[in-house]
Order: sequence, then structure tokens, then C-alpha cells
Amino acid sequence: MLVPAPAPSLEVGIPTAWNSNGKSSGRLIGEIDLAATPPAVRLGRSYVRELVGQHFGADRSELGDLELLTSEAMTNSVLHARPRRDGTITLTVLHVDRYVRVEVTDGGAASPAQPRQPDDALPTSGRGMSLIKALATDYGTSRGRNGASTFWFGIGIRDGWRLP
Repeated sequence: MLVPAPAPSLEVGIPTAWNSNGKSSGRLIGEIDLAATPPAVRLGRSYVRELVGQHFGADRSELGDLELLTSEAMTNSVLHARPRRDGTITLTVLHVDRYVRVEVTDGGAASPAQPRQPDDALPTSGRGMSLIKALATDYGTSRGRNGASTFWFGIGIRDGWRLP
């Protein structure tokens, strides 16, 4: 069960969540650079599952929402944003208060997509944000000075997880 509201904000700019450099100031659990390609989504999901599982003593069956939202955030970055200059995206996992916060940093928005024509079939993509809105405790974006963009979401630590 997710931690119920009201919850402290995990929003950008809140002093407890961010430092003066625009980076999260929660306790870093792990960070990895991955190629900005579709196979990176599976690697990132596994990385987050293993890190959070080890850090909090949670088993795989308790990490389904976290894996799903990580997959959605990474897929969005890989498909709709530019990679950073070195061709990568960065996946960061933090422990902020009673939350796990996952951040995906890429090179920023890609060129705008062509508008959909009225007679086009309904899109098969775009459902990721609906899932994030439904399952995350909080989410948001921030933009770095170099044009990089970070999308983040937070999920409450479940009852029974060991707090380090």
C-alpha cells in the first residue's frame, strides 16, 4: 500500500528535495548512464528493481508499480526526447523522506511532432502519463542550464520496507 496523502512535496525547488545546483539532495541510492535506445528501458527497470529491493529489503512482488513507472518514464525519454551529447540518458534513484524518487535525465525535448490529423486512428501511445498520474505520489520536470531535461516521479515506501 502506498503512503497516503497528505505527503511532503517532492516538487522541484523544495529545499528538502533539491540543492542549489538543481540536483536532488535526497540520499542517492544509485545512478547509471544508459544508451538512449529502447533496450535501455529493460536495463533501467531491472536496475531500479535491484537497487530498491536491496536498499529497503523489498522483494520483487512489492516493486511492480515502481518498475512500471520507471519503464514508462524511460520509454518516454527514449522515444520522445533527444539523448544527452554522449548519446545517453541518466537514471537516478533517491531516497527522499519516506519516498523513492526516480529521475530520468535526457538532452531535452526533440523537435515537435507532426499534429495528428482528425481521421487518424487513435494513438497507441501516450498512456504513460496516465499511469504516472494514477500511481505516483508526486511527479514533475526540471530543465538544466545546458538544455537537459529531468522527469521525476516519487512513490511512497510501502509498509514493511526496512528504512535504512
